[in-house]
Amino acid sequence: MAKKGEPEYRWNSGPFQIGIVPQGGAISRIDWIRPDGQGTINLLRPVTPQALTSGNPSSLGCFPMVPFANRLAFAEFDFDGRIVKVPANRPPSPHAIHGFGRGAEWKIERPTVDTLRFNHKHDDPQSGFVYVAWQEFKVTETDVTIEIGVRHLGRTPMPYGIGLHPWFPGGDDVTVQFIATDCFGTDEDMLPTARTVIDLGRDFSDGKMIRHNLGLDVHYSGWQREADMIWDDAGYSVKMTASETLSNLQFYIPEDGKTFCVEPVSHVPNVHNHPEFKELGDVVVLDRNEALTGTMTLTPSLLAKPVSGLVDDDMVGIPGNRDYSLVD
Repeated sequence: MAKKGEPEYRWNSGPFQIGIVPQGGAISRIDWIRPDGQGTINLLRPVTPQALTSGNPSSLGCFPMVPFANRLAFAEFDFDGRIVKVPANRPPSPHAIHGFGRGAEWKIERPTVDTLRFNHKHDDPQSGFVYVAWQEFKVTETDVTIEIGVRHLGRTPMPYGIGLHPWFPGGDDVTVQFIATDCFGTDEDMLPTARTVIDLGRDFSDGKMIRHNLGLDVHYSGWQREADMIWDDAGYSVKMTASETLSNLQFYIPEDGKTFCVEPVSHVPNVHNHPEFKELGDVVVLDRNEALTGTMTLTPSLLAKPVSGLVDDDMVGIPGNRDYSLVD
């Protein structure tokens, strides 16, 4: 646990150590004790002292998105016959991004042996967003599940969306694989403009190395709610699975390739202002005391040595790499 005055709270459960920064409800680390006894692996991007004290959840390993995910055009939308306005929280941009949770102070509840929960309340009667949101870790001997949820407490119904924004370590050896049915074209502000086919440059169904796709920032719908990430040089992989409520995916690779984001979310960005996108991932209207929840599970595994005789990178197996077997 964190000492008084320190920004990071740490919790050990099974083979994992979780780090939380209450400001912004951010996850600073998910350290996995290697089953071969060779130390630990932070499944998220490395955390630095500067990031911990910065007060910026976007500099850490993962942050929550609630009551909407990703971008909301001009920080407003029409709902139930009125214009709902929210803060434009990334100046000088006129748009809102990632909701309110990452700007709030989250309260950590007393953990059990395998469960840790933290939450925050938001009360803005003027916009109509009055809710309690939470994140909850559940740990087993093989995986970590993070639940994000929100319960509406306002007097009148409001539309909600949720998501998680993990940052993973990048590098020249990293491969990502996932399957989706559709993606979106965007404008200069990265707001979706139209549904498009998944062309070769945005197709990760067979796995691709992220270094070949630097600068990619794409929203996918019809995601099969599984993604496989492989760190060849470090010798491990992580499988991400998500609940049905997190049916969409935002995939982002910064230009430097030092990190990347595979973000399970519940809706298309800015669907509030594009009713034609609703069938591809919509927000959920919650009445008083109704809730929306979603889960993301991370399952790490060690990679064994290449299978004897299989040395062709184009052979079937681990996407975009040599055939490996996994070590439990």
